[in-house]
Amino acid sequence: MGCCTSQYSRLSEEISLADRILPNIPPTTSKLRDLTSSERSQLLRLFSDFSSPNSSHLTLEDLRSGLVTFGKSPSTRSLQRIIKQCHLSSAPKDTVDEKGFMLAICSRRSLLWEFLYTDYDTVEELEKESMKKTKGWRFGV
Repeated sequence: MGCCTSQYSRLSEEISLADRILPNIPPTTSKLRDLTSSERSQLLRLFSDFSSPNSSHLTLEDLRSGLVTFGKSPSTRSLQRIIKQCHLSSAPKDTVDEKGFMLAICSRRSLLWEFLYTDYDTVEELEKESMKKTKGWRFGV
């Protein structure tokens, strides 16, 4: 048991904004109940790295500083969209709680996930690429 505990601790310690290391959540995981305890711990660690000290919610500024650490350049509009996508009714207005943050990453369909796990630095780059893919699919290009 000691071996597993130290490995678990090591994994959660490896997730850090300073090192720009993200949790590796398998594509088959789309719900919180599908997370292993290690994956859950890694996501909670990432959330705590984004949040202000002693806070259980992320604000627009928390999201901005966390994403900037990963070399992203989110606009205020993009950050507002992330908050809208991740906000759960249990969280204070205009904030993201742990559950909303983890769901956004697990679902792989949120702007937060796109910013963290793809090469796009701005929402404009992401939208341009989406337009290209849509046009290519429609016209067989």
